[in-house]
This record gives sequence, C-alpha cells and structure tokens, in this order.
Amino acid sequence: MICCLASDASSPGDPAALEAIARACSPRVAPHGDTAVLFDARGLSRLFGSPEELARDVHRLAAERGVAVRVALASTSTAAWILAHARPGSTVVPPGRDASVLAPVPMGWLATLPEIALTPEAPLRRKRSRAGHYRMAPGPDASQTSNFKLRTSKLTIATIERWGIRTLGDLARLPRADVHARLGPIGVRLHQAACGEDAAPLVPADEAVPWVERLECEWPIEGLEPLSFVLARLCETLSVRLEQADRGATEVMTRLRLVTRDVHTRTLHLPAPMRDARGLRTLMLLDLESHPPPAGIDVVEVELGVAPGRIVHGSLLSRPVPEPDQIATLTARLGALMGETRIGAPVLVDSHDERQCAMKRFQIRDDQAKSPKPENFLASGFSPLACLRRFRLPIAARVTVDRHTPVRVVPSARGVTGGAVVACAGPWRTSGYWWALDKSGWDRDEWDVELADGGVYRLARDRSSGGWVIEGTVD
Repeated sequence: MICCLASDASSPGDPAALEAIARACSPRVAPHGDTAVLFDARGLSRLFGSPEELARDVHRLAAERGVAVRVALASTSTAAWILAHARPGSTVVPPGRDASVLAPVPMGWLATLPEIALTPEAPLRRKRSRAGHYRMAPGPDASQTSNFKLRTSKLTIATIERWGIRTLGDLARLPRADVHARLGPIGVRLHQAACGEDAAPLVPADEAVPWVERLECEWPIEGLEPLSFVLARLCETLSVRLEQADRGATEVMTRLRLVTRDVHTRTLHLPAPMRDARGLRTLMLLDLESHPPPAGIDVVEVELGVAPGRIVHGSLLSRPVPEPDQIATLTARLGALMGETRIGAPVLVDSHDERQCAMKRFQIRDDQAKSPKPENFLASGFSPLACLRRFRLPIAARVTVDRHTPVRVVPSARGVTGGAVVACAGPWRTSGYWWALDKSGWDRDEWDVELADGGVYRLARDRSSGGWVIEGTVD
C-alpha cells in the first residue's frame, strides 16, 4: 500500500515535518513540494498493525509536531494522492477498491496531481507562413511553456465537465480509446487517474545527509593555534565523508560557541567544490585571523554545503590554470595580509573617465577551469603594440611647454628619470561630470611623450589648475 500525507488547509505546510513523519514510518519516501509526501507502507504491519492503526499513528506523530495532516492509504500513489487532498481526516482503501472509492470524488481534484502539468502535450499545428520576417516575435520561453501546459490541463478538465461528467466514476466509465481520440495523451492520463492507476512507480528520494561535525572542548580554547588542531580533526573527518560520497564543499560555515554564551559564525563561499582537508582548514584559519572570536571557545562546529565533485579534463591546446582550491587559498592569504577590500579582479566601470576602476571578488568559472581560453590576440588578427600601466598614485611633475607642446619633464618623485622630450603625441582632451556637485568632474589634456632615456609616459594637464602629472608608463 501507498500512504499520502497532505497538510491540512487549517495548518501551514511544513515540508521538513511532513518528511520527518514519513521517514519515521518507512524508509521509502518521496516528497512532493511543500504540502504532500508519499511513502511506501508495504511490510509495515509488524510494526504498526493494520492500515487503520498506521493511520492513527501517523496522526499522533503529526500532533506531536503540531501539524494537521490528511492521511490516505490506497493500493496506488494516484488514489492515495487524490483521496488525501479531497477528504479530511483518514481514508483507508481496501485492496482492489481504489476505483470504487474514487468514483464519487469531483473532477476538479484531478488538477492536484503533480504530473498533470508535466504531461507532454501534442504540438499545435500552425499554418506555415510563406516568408519569415525579421521583426517576427521570438518563441515562448520555458516559463511560458510550463504555464501553457498547466493552463491546458485545467482547460481539459473544464472541457470534460462541460460534457456532463462531474465525478471520477463518470470519467472512468468512458472508453479510454475514445478519450484519447478526443483529448490526446492528457486525456489518457486523466482517465488513468480516475481509475486509480499510476503512470509511474513510486520513486523514493534519499534522505538529506547533514554535513556537520561538532566537537565540545574540555577546556576553553584561547587563540588560533590550538584551534587549528581542532579544525584539522574536523576537516579530516569531513574530507573522508566527501571522498566516499564523491562530493565537494562549496560553502563552509564555522560556528564557535564562546564562553560568553555567544555564537561566533563565519561563512566562506568557495570558488569550486573542494574536499582537501588541509585546504579547508587553511581557509577557515585565514578567515578567523581577519575576524577573530572575541572570547574563549567552548564548542566548535563546522557545517558544509556540498555539490557533486568536479571532473576536469586537461587540454593540449590551452594553457593550464591553477586549481580552484589553490587560488582560494592564495586569495585568502592575501586578504588576511592586505585586507579583503584590497584584492580582487578588475571590473569595467560605466564611465568616460579612464581613471575610474573597481574590483570584485576573484573567481574562476567552471567553464574556464574545464577549458580555459586565453586571450590570443595574434590568432584573432589583432596584435597590440603597447599598453599603458597607470600608476596607483599619479606622480606630480614640472613640464616645460613650447608652443603648447611639452619639451622637458622634471618629475617630483623617484622612479622616473625625466629629461628632454624626444617625441610626443597629443593632446587628447577629455572632460565630464561638470554637472556634479561633489567635485568629481574633470577637464584635462593628455599627452604621450618619449624622453631622451627611451621611456614613454602618459602626461596629463588639469585645465582648471594648470598642474601636470605623470599618469603611467607605456610598455
């Protein structure tokens, strides 16, 4: 027999509670959304007795958890599902009586079946146009297609009701071949459901395994050095479990219960699934160095968010890239040394000011890790002759001008020798944000100059103040 638990309308649905009740009764459980759970009740007579006693025990377990449920036991999943949603309380169907018990149920309850909206529809035959047009609207996306199927299923049920068929028994008495001829595959599935037949067997789902390791300390831990030994022990245990399940950690949550009864929580989002115990411990320690706990530690708990392990194939035609765990360790070390806001990857800023820059978190995408594609300008037909390396802070300089052209540069800081200008190009005038009130506007001329020592630099002159700066060097 198959048992269906559906949350009652008077009680909000709790998927965790419903699944826990079902798993307390049977190991073969199939959750369906937030409001219903199916489980295999065959072979449970030695534990619970008759099906009526099983239904009473399920109601008792639900009452202990504060959840109001509807329970139905039948020979098929379809019959149990419809009866659990249509009838309050408990419903136990004797073997072989599914169709007769379903007969007085109104037709509208067929719309609650989970597979009705996923039933493939017959393609609509449209008249093919002779010529396409470039302004023709694109086809519907996936969301529109799923809504169309759901709407079609409800319209099919409404069409059957307009035929004068009000109950499932009326539909079950129709010849299935005639229903298929008029309604197609969706009509056949509705006819099967009215007869209490399943379209597919019950497929149980595995129970979610918590990836948590916890250790209570006999004495409070003071400092990160003794904490590293505890984290190493927990990470080794989790690493073995990840290896056996072929999983990798994508998120690491460290909870430290302090002697002050507070909980110090840190969460790390990893760039790729990892299972190396040493790498996980290093990342957690580096994060705790930047955000140390304010008091001694009594309990250490590590929880992982997991994903399937990565399968990476090398390539002879592309350059290898470092492993994501190595990159994550390197960025974590740099963040602990320099600060998290001082490391990252450059991001283009939507501005006409070339000096504007921003950073984001550095991360290698999965497609780059599997098949990295380096930028090969020669293969694309474009070969850059030079690039500009901007200084972090522009260097102030004194520039001698002859006929509005710089002829000598004398820098005010070391690193640039200065000297006479051999060749120059410019000026390029840029301006913007003159309308802003925060003094972020600019109005300046830029020059590219080559000095007597062979160095090529970018000069910039502020037109409002007349000051000169060296923006960077051209390589």
